[in-house]
Amino acid sequence: MLQSIRDRAQGWVAWVIVGLIILTFALFGIDQYARGDKVVVVAEVNGQDVTGNEFLTLYKRQKSRLEEQFGDMYDQVVDDETLRLQVLDALVESELMRQWANDNGMLVTDSQLAAAIHSAEVFQQDGKFSEKIYEEVLMRNGLNIARFEYEQRQYLLEGQFFALTMSGNFATKFEVEQLASLQGQERNVNYLRIDQRPFLKTVEVSEQDIQAAYDKDKDRYVEAEKVSVDYIDLSQSEIAKNIEVNDALIQAYYDENNALFTLPEKRHAKHILISVEADTDEAKAAALKTVAEVQEKLAAGEAFEVLAKTYSKDPGSASSGGDLGTFEQGMMVPEFDEVVFSLAVGQVSEPVKTDFGYHIIKLEGVEPKQVQPLETVKAEVVEQYKMEEAERQYFDLLEQLTTVAYEQSDSLEPAADVVGLKVQSSELFTHEGGVGDILSNPKVSAMAFSTELLKEHLNSDAIELSPNRSVFIRVNQHVEQRQKPLVEVAESIREQLTRQAAVKEAAVLAEQLLAKVESGENPESLMRDGVEWNTVGWIARNTQKLLPQIVGEAFKVAKPKEAGQSSWGIFQLNTGDTILLQVSGVRTQPISDEDKKALSQAFADLFGSAEYKGRLEGLKVKADIVHLPAYKTVK
Repeated sequence: MLQSIRDRAQGWVAWVIVGLIILTFALFGIDQYARGDKVVVVAEVNGQDVTGNEFLTLYKRQKSRLEEQFGDMYDQVVDDETLRLQVLDALVESELMRQWANDNGMLVTDSQLAAAIHSAEVFQQDGKFSEKIYEEVLMRNGLNIARFEYEQRQYLLEGQFFALTMSGNFATKFEVEQLASLQGQERNVNYLRIDQRPFLKTVEVSEQDIQAAYDKDKDRYVEAEKVSVDYIDLSQSEIAKNIEVNDALIQAYYDENNALFTLPEKRHAKHILISVEADTDEAKAAALKTVAEVQEKLAAGEAFEVLAKTYSKDPGSASSGGDLGTFEQGMMVPEFDEVVFSLAVGQVSEPVKTDFGYHIIKLEGVEPKQVQPLETVKAEVVEQYKMEEAERQYFDLLEQLTTVAYEQSDSLEPAADVVGLKVQSSELFTHEGGVGDILSNPKVSAMAFSTELLKEHLNSDAIELSPNRSVFIRVNQHVEQRQKPLVEVAESIREQLTRQAAVKEAAVLAEQLLAKVESGENPESLMRDGVEWNTVGWIARNTQKLLPQIVGEAFKVAKPKEAGQSSWGIFQLNTGDTILLQVSGVRTQPISDEDKKALSQAFADLFGSAEYKGRLEGLKVKADIVHLPAYKTVK
């Protein structure tokens, strides 16, 4: 029981903990905070935009994770519309938590941010935070320090919302003692098992019984409407496999598309961040006073790096002299970005105001943009060429297929001949769809049972399965829904009724045996064909010695009234067998203080996670949330 409670509670706790650091790499990697990119909006939360970039980053990560988990079964298991809605809801909830935290005066201090980052094992070496590893990890994941630390502030704000909710929940001492008593309880059990299988040979089912069961439940014996289809499968990926290339072609493509294989200019900068501690005139004035002090010392010749270590409030770069490493244009917030890419090497900027505070920036160096040699990127050039050419061919073939399938609507063969593809045929399937990524697609099954295909016998329009993959279908066989005749299902009904009767007979015998053991007869003397006496002994709630169903029932039986007496319970297993369960003793094993503490925390976490969900729902009810159609189509 304790482990079950822990598991349920930890699901929520782990989500928040992971969200503070690792989620940036595993799910989000959101960069629009740094870039201010809000071109596409997928939702509005109290007037605040949720951007298409945010949505796509999480959607693609989640989709990739699910594709890895389910493999070829992905299209059958995951509904894209549902996944998109789940991603959108997650982003809306995140925004609601951040807004609540801001509205209630919650903030993440520089020291809190630094502590969170320094405590993350992914940034540590030999148990200690490593500035070098920190920078390397961010670089590998396409993040820069300023952007990453902004994101972490947002996650920490969400964590404060969660922690505040969880902190007010606890289990009372009385509740813990009661739970500990139940958790530590053990029972001495044995049981009689009355097997239903011997009765399968003795019970009789008449033809009248079979007829009555058939008439009573005819809907069970209806065969669903089915169709099979012919189809043409057109996909960019398959086209790409058949595209041939040669060195001359690749060289020409490389020459014409140099920009695709050019590394952009990068700049190496350092900064001193003077944060504004509160949204007040006094705080702004204090920050500007510090800025002026730093500027005076720079003018007097003091080293930028030394001043950064002394004054900068950026926990990620201050200790390294304000070094932000190298980055491309567009990776920083616009105000910062614009200044960095206007400086000359060695030049120090005037104060730059951003949401983080005031920055004094020094440009250390410039890495000019560089065209990568063909030898270095040849595999990428080939892949890019093939996919680009395949996409061009895909849309050309799609247009031809659409035209011919419409104009010659009594067969798919002419359309297939025009584009050099084969018409394939499916097995019969129902409205629920068939096997495989094509037949399991809801759009395909819906079209297969549409009036224009079933009644008018036309070819379908293009059905998009995924970006740059479409199918055309037509019905080649239609089987109407039908009532199965009795003769076809009689044997299965007989088997069903026979088993039901056998289970009932076993239950009747069990009641008779229960009366005997409760009157004092030795249960072992009652054994016969199909009746087995099992001695077990003392068991705890987490025992692996018995079926979980038997263990659960054992702890439901009333305690014996007196020592030396037994209590009996009767229940039916999922197999149809009946169990007479004897409890001859109850005792309680002491639970350590450590386990009691864990039990108390587990229940507090469980109660807290329920309250957390409730508070989130409350925020949703009060919020002005608008889901915009773009979330369904943004790519």
